[in-house]
Amino acid sequence: MVFKNRAEAFPILTKGLVLLMAAACGFTVANVYLNQTLLVSMANTFHISETNIGIVATLTQVGYALGNLLLVPLGDIFERRKLILSLLSIVCIILAATALSMNVTWLIAANLILGFVTIVPQIIVPLAANLASEDNRGKVLGNVAIGLVCGILGARLISGFVDSHFGWRSMYWASFAGTIIMIILIAMYLPKSKGNYAIQYKKLLTSLGPLFLKEKVLQKACLSQGMMFGSFSAFWTTLVFLLNTSPYSYGSTVAGLIGLVGIAGAFATPIIGRVIDKKGPKFANTLCMFISLIAFLILIFLGYWLLGLILGALLVTVGTQANQVACQATIFQLSPEKRSRLNGLYMVSTFLGGSLGSYLGVLAWSKWHWYGVCTVGILMIGIAFSSLFSFPKQEKKVKNRGFEKGSHV
Repeated sequence: MVFKNRAEAFPILTKGLVLLMAAACGFTVANVYLNQTLLVSMANTFHISETNIGIVATLTQVGYALGNLLLVPLGDIFERRKLILSLLSIVCIILAATALSMNVTWLIAANLILGFVTIVPQIIVPLAANLASEDNRGKVLGNVAIGLVCGILGARLISGFVDSHFGWRSMYWASFAGTIIMIILIAMYLPKSKGNYAIQYKKLLTSLGPLFLKEKVLQKACLSQGMMFGSFSAFWTTLVFLLNTSPYSYGSTVAGLIGLVGIAGAFATPIIGRVIDKKGPKFANTLCMFISLIAFLILIFLGYWLLGLILGALLVTVGTQANQVACQATIFQLSPEKRSRLNGLYMVSTFLGGSLGSYLGVLAWSKWHWYGVCTVGILMIGIAFSSLFSFPKQEKKVKNRGFEKGSHV
């Protein structure tokens, strides 16, 4: 779709449209995280250990990373609304298959595929970036990110409640029903759009490697958020294990309630968006990493005290999710016509980091319990700090490019 002027190129970005995009991101991304609060119940159903059932959470994020690599770039060549609706229809089928799992192999395979097709948020985010103007892109991305965070942490809250009262399978049926509703809303209200870059799918995929190698700023963003999200995943994946042991001895409902506290951190993302618009993404990145580091220092010393655990959960959510907005604001400066591919590569790294964090978190829990988990988180944040080392020539080039106006949706 080629537009003659800015008024045609940018449909009115109303609060309602931003809310719809945020809600769509939240409802769909929740499918990646439903299983984290359900792990103990799943282990009991299939009579396996907590350590072994952890592979379900890990492979769901691996599937999400693969979906970002193989499916998200399609947003650069296909009409996005049709692509989103097609993916959500497949999500419905896989949710039903997950709810009907007869053995642990079936469960693992279904969650892997579910992660693969639940990449709708990463098609919506570049669309939001294209619809936003130069001077409010950070704010818009921050508002859409509220939906993402609410979906990630709300999944834990709702799944914990549903699991306690109706069983873990019921949660997947509830998500099935919610996805049907979201399909209807998107079909009615999301504007049509079109990628700008006419290219065959094979060539689209082969362009990803050179694009990643060329853009040093993209590499930094991938390292930063990959490690930050890894520490985030290590914490949230193992939280349910901590709460099932002394001194807590709580169930999955309490894990969900702590997730509700984390949702409060979602509302920091628009603030970071404004910081980005005023002081730049690099300043925001540094601030976010320090927040997450402080969170894990609190968790390692005060994690066995409920108030300390709640504070740590809040700060680790603020740091990680706000850092995602800062990193995306950076990479979306690079090339408007390649935003889906840039975001796809970025999210691949993010969720590979997340899957690594989930795996290392469960492994650390099995050997050293909570102190091991916190150590994993601190080490991953330490690696994220290395992304702050600058590439002066590349960063100057990006600054000169700025947020380009007139990019087509």
